[in-house]
Amino acid sequence: MCGIFGYIGNKSFDIKKATDVIEHRGPDAEGFLQYLPELNKINKEHLIISDRLKVAFGFRRLAIIDLHKHANQPFSEETNDYHITFNGEIYNYIELRNELKQLGYKFLTDSDTEVLLNAYIHWGTSCFSKLNGMWALAILDVKNQKVVFSRDRFGIKPFFYHINEVGEVYWASEIKQLFEVGVKKKINENVIKDFIDINVVDSTKETFFDGIFHLPAGSFTEIDFNDVTNLKINESRYWELEVQDEFLDINYSDAKKKFRELFLNSVSLRMRSDVTVGSCLSGGLDSSSIVASVAHQFENPIQTFTSRFDIKKFDESEYVHLLANEFDTVKTKFCELTEDLFVSEIDKVLYHQDEPFGSMSILAQWEVMKLAKKNGAIVLLDGQGGDELLAGYRKFYAFYLKEKLTNFELHKFFPALFRLLVNKEMNFFDFKQIGRYLGVKPASINYYSKKGKQLKSNSTIGFSASNTLRGRSKLDVERYSFPPLLRFEDRNSMAFSIETRVPFMDYRLVEFLYSISSDYKIKKGYTKAVLRDGLEGILPRAIQKRKSKLGFSTPQEVWMTGKLKPLFKDYFAKMKNPYFDKKNIYESFNAYPENRVSSDFFFRIYCFDKWYQKHFN
Repeated sequence: MCGIFGYIGNKSFDIKKATDVIEHRGPDAEGFLQYLPELNKINKEHLIISDRLKVAFGFRRLAIIDLHKHANQPFSEETNDYHITFNGEIYNYIELRNELKQLGYKFLTDSDTEVLLNAYIHWGTSCFSKLNGMWALAILDVKNQKVVFSRDRFGIKPFFYHINEVGEVYWASEIKQLFEVGVKKKINENVIKDFIDINVVDSTKETFFDGIFHLPAGSFTEIDFNDVTNLKINESRYWELEVQDEFLDINYSDAKKKFRELFLNSVSLRMRSDVTVGSCLSGGLDSSSIVASVAHQFENPIQTFTSRFDIKKFDESEYVHLLANEFDTVKTKFCELTEDLFVSEIDKVLYHQDEPFGSMSILAQWEVMKLAKKNGAIVLLDGQGGDELLAGYRKFYAFYLKEKLTNFELHKFFPALFRLLVNKEMNFFDFKQIGRYLGVKPASINYYSKKGKQLKSNSTIGFSASNTLRGRSKLDVERYSFPPLLRFEDRNSMAFSIETRVPFMDYRLVEFLYSISSDYKIKKGYTKAVLRDGLEGILPRAIQKRKSKLGFSTPQEVWMTGKLKPLFKDYFAKMKNPYFDKKNIYESFNAYPENRVSSDFFFRIYCFDKWYQKHFN
């Protein structure tokens, strides 16, 4: 797990400026490489002084697999024809290395980096389809005079790029790196309204900064520099989320067995590490499944890290204790996000996130990472992805009902509806969320300035977005849930030099869960049915049968009506933002919570303005 930077162009600057700013991503080593195509020369300097076209790489390393310095990056093949900078982990690197050895390749390290570079040398860009892991990489292919970018199937690892008006190309792990080497800040108004109105971020290639883009997940880009005066850039996809025919008609008994097999193997692969692996543990079904699967397969102790609260409604620690009592190897540590910590940490979190975020739950995750760092953790497992794939959110029950009604499966629709109506734990009838998905126009229109009212919305998250649960799941994987959750996770963890791994996002498991019947996900009033039944005998029964769900919930509403209300009131009174009507926002917050406006809405305005003031004032 690391941080990368790169550049193609004629400019002179110090690459080190763009890598020093992300030392938190890689405190163990740094490295640099420059290639001048016209002279066919390579050096390892960080200061660029030539006005010729050059390809420049910068790197910061967090050592996880093969801790020796011979595995540092940029990593070069013996002939100097191929060079790589790579952020992430390839979990099936042992199997790929054995395959490449059979093909005659020799290895100087035990690193997944060397395996990855040799895989590219042998299979070209087809190698990306063979990888099981998370990655954002750049390969300098001197032999074919090109640079190749690639990002893992779900965008677990970040890759930002900028191409300026004269055709120079910059890329980086974090947006802040680009500003260190002269990329100009300009706000992107295309994404503001979606964020403020419906809390949608990272749903397209665009960021909050105009001209800075995400490399799409599941893609690779080739930049041909044979003609130094005319770079040729070609973007391609190597993977799409599609239904796998072999799982379409699988029966439930076989589906349970297949889930168990794939999930246990995914967890086992993600335990590969030359440093100790721990886990986040919320007490919910997903993180509990991961920790229980580790305890089931491995004898070594595993440290877990949990955010808890003194308000019972938001506290899941009883389930954490239950899991720890079941498995002697599970060792628990706890932290708590408080109002005072919010005040002291918000600016730090916003700095590391680079872009606005929608609720205080991101700070709860931040505190978990801080706790893990204090206890020496370097690698953590986490449960991101389970809800989107297994219909864990309340909205999925609505899409399931819509699917059954649309398909005239009334014998399934009415029993499912009845179970929903009598379920007291799911809290399905949250009218703020229902309004969001029914397309109720947000009250935010009253809070925009004249300039703000000209902003456009680009996202559709409503009930009309899909007729099936599978279709809604795909939207979340590709646009509305995976991208922001992975951004929050990556920046929060890497701020503390911690690598997080997400077993639910093993592409084999994702393809399987995407393909099976929705009846295997919502069954007899339970969501995530195939997980619950597939892990029977591994999960403690009280967790296996649990219906309530919190995730990274915080007492945000309680705090914003109590101790934090003066802070927000004072902030809105002084706020000067060209997109908002300060007077209406201030008066509305004064009337909160009686006016029933969501605390998330006020938080988004607050967070966006703090970000705006930092970058544009």
